[in-house]
Amino acid sequence: MATYQALRPALIGGHMKKAASTEEGALHFWRRASTWGLLLPLLYFALDGVSPFVNSGTAMRAVQTSSAGGVFLDRFSNILIFGVCMIFVIRRHHSVSVLSLKMKLITSFPICALLLSPVSQQITRTFSSGIVLLGGILLIFYIMSRYTLNEVLELFLVLGTGTIVASILFAIALPQYGRDLMGGHSTAWKGIFSAKNYLGNMALFFLTVAVSYRPRTNFWKSVRVSQILFCLLAIAFSRAATSYLLTAVYITYALTLKMVRGFRKKDYFVAFILLFVIFAAGTTVVILQPDFLISLLGKDATLTGRTEIWDEVMTSIVKHPLFGYGYQAFWLGFKGESYRIILAVTWALGQAQNGFLDVTLEMGVVGLIIVLSLFGFAFRDGVVCLLRSYNQSQLRAVEWYMAIVILTAIYNLDESFLFEPKHLGSMMFLLACVGLKLERMRMQSFTEGQRRAIRRSA
Repeated sequence: MATYQALRPALIGGHMKKAASTEEGALHFWRRASTWGLLLPLLYFALDGVSPFVNSGTAMRAVQTSSAGGVFLDRFSNILIFGVCMIFVIRRHHSVSVLSLKMKLITSFPICALLLSPVSQQITRTFSSGIVLLGGILLIFYIMSRYTLNEVLELFLVLGTGTIVASILFAIALPQYGRDLMGGHSTAWKGIFSAKNYLGNMALFFLTVAVSYRPRTNFWKSVRVSQILFCLLAIAFSRAATSYLLTAVYITYALTLKMVRGFRKKDYFVAFILLFVIFAAGTTVVILQPDFLISLLGKDATLTGRTEIWDEVMTSIVKHPLFGYGYQAFWLGFKGESYRIILAVTWALGQAQNGFLDVTLEMGVVGLIIVLSLFGFAFRDGVVCLLRSYNQSQLRAVEWYMAIVILTAIYNLDESFLFEPKHLGSMMFLLACVGLKLERMRMQSFTEGQRRAIRRSA
């Protein structure tokens, strides 16, 4: 289509070039200093900007940085990571600007956050966090405009192997840092991450990378297999119930698509109908017999206090429904509206334990509409590609993107990382949304080209 043809010149060097890179090109990928340099900001986002040698509760981090020195270091680190992101972005500024205009929903979120900073409970925190989010999003556009999907997966494979192996070593050799002692789970691993749930989340996302990656040498095959085992081990010892459940969901998803991949195209439709029926049946069981799932996950009837938190959060949302309390400016510990919730639930909180509620708290209905629209368009793009594309490499790409989107949607029902400024899971979700959009444009452009060829031959 015309829109894709306009984008193609800007994207010709990266994600939109042929997926089957030559061996020479693949080797050249790791010979670039910029590729190794890119691992540094990605590692920063993977660690949520927190040193692995810090083992303190994440809930009160906003309070801990409230002193003059804490505020200065926090703001300085935000400016520094934004600058690092921009170093990469400037190298492909034209491609990044084209993608920014095309992915208006993603780009609009940090812009809205910055524009709404005057009504924030803490203006400087909103502004500095919004800058980091904007830098991270532009870095995603840079990655998607420069690298093929297999190169992106290989990049995340290296990052995932390093962080997960380091997490296992920390949990075993340095338990004072590698176990979630502050969370009251002395046997649960958190590794180099900020909490056990974060380890479980990232290990699952890195597991999807390893499963989807197609190795080009025996060395990369061994790395891929090792990473699958390391991720499963990390998930098991993270003691994160949500990660257990979503690992089972992902395995079911991956096996189902693997079975139908070699069948006729309409079998994809049948597979998705079956998955929908299973999901609907599971949802019905949960609604009618919630105690079953609750006992299976090892939680109580309040989902470890989450239902009480959600009730109090809804009360706060009603007070500022349209624009919220400011991006990253609600959970301020014993300050502002968050203090009321902490007193009500008698639990020091740093999130609403639900990503959609956190977005609404911070940016009101405006932010929630952006997020829900983003999910809606991502699912539309994914389903269209799965049901209409006959390109096997494209199908594999869409399957991975869809896995990330689905896992993100479910994760954020009782965790929270949607549009978090320093969360690699959030970045991978946004990257998947970009990828789905580009794959649908590729498919439509190819279909339109076929139609023109048929008309000419007729």
